[in-house]
Amino acid sequence: METIPSVAKEFLSQQRLAVVGISSSKQTVANGVYKKLKNGTRTVYAVGKNTSTFENDTCYPNLASLPSPVDGVFIAVKNDNTEQVVDECIALHIPRVWMHDMSGITKMSGAATPRGSSVSVQAVQKCREHNIAVIPGACPMMFLDDADFGHKCFKWFLSITGKLKV
Repeated sequence: METIPSVAKEFLSQQRLAVVGISSSKQTVANGVYKKLKNGTRTVYAVGKNTSTFENDTCYPNLASLPSPVDGVFIAVKNDNTEQVVDECIALHIPRVWMHDMSGITKMSGAATPRGSSVSVQAVQKCREHNIAVIPGACPMMFLDDADFGHKCFKWFLSITGKLKV
């Protein structure tokens, strides 16, 4: 079984990423991840339905409106909306998807998805059926070289409890 650290490293090595779930009205996980990823050398696009700009950057209403193709999409929306985003990824042939879930890795057993998770069991299945590399949980900020103390601690905890498996 693949581990999240190996898949995360591959995801984060991509040069063109999109972050879905940007909001101008409140601080969201997507906003924080966007800011952190934008600090690197990669191109990062903000995607959010209810705002046209974020941090002085254009915020696109959907993945189809991006000015160029992306290599991966980070999703931080309610899990009810994740499947729609994955459908867009399938249509646009986007090869990588990361669904946020700070509780770790959502079990694909059909159990209820934790509150605050972007993971959708149906969306994960769709990714796998369409050969999209999928990370069903955790947070990119745990795997960045300059991760903050809280994310480092959470990564450590998930590692020792064996929850960092895809």
